[in-house]
Amino acid sequence: MEIFHLIYTAGAEAFLGVGVFVAISLLIIGIIDYKFNGIIIRTLEKNKKNQIYLAAFLGLTPGCGGAILVVPMYALGRVSFGALVTAFITTMGDAAFVLMVGDMKAYIYILVISGVVGIVSGLIIDKFEIGKDLVKNREKVKEQLGDDILVEEKLHAGHRHIGHDKGDIVDQVLHSKNTNRFVYKLTHKWWYKIFWTFTIICLPLAYEHMFHGHGANGEHIHGHGHEIFEIFGFLGFISCIIYTFLSRKIVKSSDFDKVENKLNSLKETMIHSAEEVAFLVSWVFVAFFLYQLLLIGIGGTESLKAFISQSGFIVVIIATLIGLIPGCGPQILLAALYIQGVIPFSALMANAICNDGDALFPLIALNKKSALMVTIYNVIPSLIVGGVLYFLENI
Repeated sequence: MEIFHLIYTAGAEAFLGVGVFVAISLLIIGIIDYKFNGIIIRTLEKNKKNQIYLAAFLGLTPGCGGAILVVPMYALGRVSFGALVTAFITTMGDAAFVLMVGDMKAYIYILVISGVVGIVSGLIIDKFEIGKDLVKNREKVKEQLGDDILVEEKLHAGHRHIGHDKGDIVDQVLHSKNTNRFVYKLTHKWWYKIFWTFTIICLPLAYEHMFHGHGANGEHIHGHGHEIFEIFGFLGFISCIIYTFLSRKIVKSSDFDKVENKLNSLKETMIHSAEEVAFLVSWVFVAFFLYQLLLIGIGGTESLKAFISQSGFIVVIIATLIGLIPGCGPQILLAALYIQGVIPFSALMANAICNDGDALFPLIALNKKSALMVTIYNVIPSLIVGGVLYFLENI
């Protein structure tokens, strides 16, 4: 019964404490991106002189979308390897939304530091023409994928491509589909509407939970009102788990496909924003649940802090290694653990520089060698900056 209680409270907290606010933030940012509709991308293509700075701006945009959009431009030779590295260093994927809600001050520090590190790294790489010849004979990418590509033109009728052209190698590789049509229809016609309706209903509850659901020292306040908050939060969490399963495991499409669709349609912006929030809430729940289990196992908060302080620089190294894992899930988990006070800022910063969110997946599909090299050029500044910050934290 104690395990079920932990699941129940962690799920409710993940949705009410993080998910609702992330949903609103992500939707607002998605609408702004939709209104701009690729203006930054077009500027990046035309303005090669300032492409490092523009790539940094795209990478610093919350979520993975900005960095993902740089990938096809690099694969087609429209931006340099330095610009690609800059975008990957500056992005921290969907973990950014967790920090925006949980610790805005830390998020601003990360924006500034990763922005500077990304720009400097990109300028150095282009200065010495590192990675200039990484992408050769791009048509070989298509040959490597063979019959696994299934392009559904119906889904892209009237669709304007961002950072590449219709029918080119990027279109054929990154617009592949393998979709269960019934579930696709369910998620794209009904489920996202249910999700946003539930989120809007829970918004006042989430604000009430933020200001009155905890005591001065962070302890939960028990009572009838708090039980109602938890019920709504847990139902929201369950909807996120179901939505994540449907959208990630059954409806399969590339991350680039989702990002480009969002820039072409307000409806797609709402659909994929809901999907991102559901995925994020699922991972935040994992972080909160593991944190509570860890506290039980280690004997409380003070014991945990003592253990972390004794671990030394190894925490920064582990955070960097976690950043090497493609995808946003592990990075969301790490950001949530930082908010809980489990890891120091130096470890979070190292992970933010090293992790590429979902942007690494399309790059792996287009050019594995480039994906390996960009990862290497992320690790080096990650360990340097993480090491300096760790030293400053422990002076």
